[in-house]
Amino acid sequence: MSSVSDVPSQAVSQSRQPLLLIDRDKFRQNFNKQNFILSHRLCGNPLFSLPRIIELARDTALSRPDDIYYDSGVTDLNERWGTSPSSFPVDETIRRIETAGAWIAIKRAEHDPAYAKLLADCMSDILEVGGHELERNMRYKKVDVFVTSPKRVTTYHIDSESGFLLQIAGSKEISLFRSDDREVLPEEEIEQFWTVDRNAPRYRPHLQHHADQLTLEPGMGVHIPINAPHWVQNGNNISISVSINYHCLASERANIYRVNYYLRNKLGVSPTPPFRSPARDFVKRSVGSIYQTLRGKPDAYA
Repeated sequence: MSSVSDVPSQAVSQSRQPLLLIDRDKFRQNFNKQNFILSHRLCGNPLFSLPRIIELARDTALSRPDDIYYDSGVTDLNERWGTSPSSFPVDETIRRIETAGAWIAIKRAEHDPAYAKLLADCMSDILEVGGHELERNMRYKKVDVFVTSPKRVTTYHIDSESGFLLQIAGSKEISLFRSDDREVLPEEEIEQFWTVDRNAPRYRPHLQHHADQLTLEPGMGVHIPINAPHWVQNGNNISISVSINYHCLASERANIYRVNYYLRNKLGVSPTPPFRSPARDFVKRSVGSIYQTLRGKPDAYA
């Protein structure tokens, strides 16, 4: 188990105190390849008190209902999102969080100006160690807030974004698999994820030993690469965490997988995976982009 003391502080070239403390060499060696631990200074920030989160959740439910998700009573790691809705409105679910068995995700909190400022500061810290050329590949930056009941499981899944999961209150254990482990995550499941089914990746208990198991305490964070499978077991406590993340340009990855999905499922061929043939990737990105445009979702990231 890692601890905050294991994480070196970054050199600070800016006037304000950084919120994220990331080792520069560790970042450049591992970013979007495998997970690594970092630390942060967000604990105690009033934006992550329960009353403020309830306010954020209520406003999000009223103005952007698609940006809030919550459920209760999930115990199966392969359970699909949306199959166990809470019996209470989201603000009431948060008030009952200690006994609700709930998992609550408030997405795109940056629509609130205070969270937008926090996102900008965190992204500045990331670019400080990653280099500002990294920003050219950032299509959409966002911040998501999570509140979790004691002992609650967050089901096995992959994400379409590159993220930094930061623990604010409570502790939890996260199992993280490598995104390039094709025994854990077959090409077919990634293709389905990007094309037709966000629940396509399936947890295989006999492969649990492939995971890195990390215990996140307040003040700690972990980088989760794009499409890296993971699941979470909350501790015997209320957990509050935040994810600082961004979507890459979809044409770099998603459109290739979408074309591969149709090659495999419509034409019956076994397509070359992404990033092995630059020429084939170029053609697939172009075809995938045209397909997305025809669907009315050009260069879609979600």
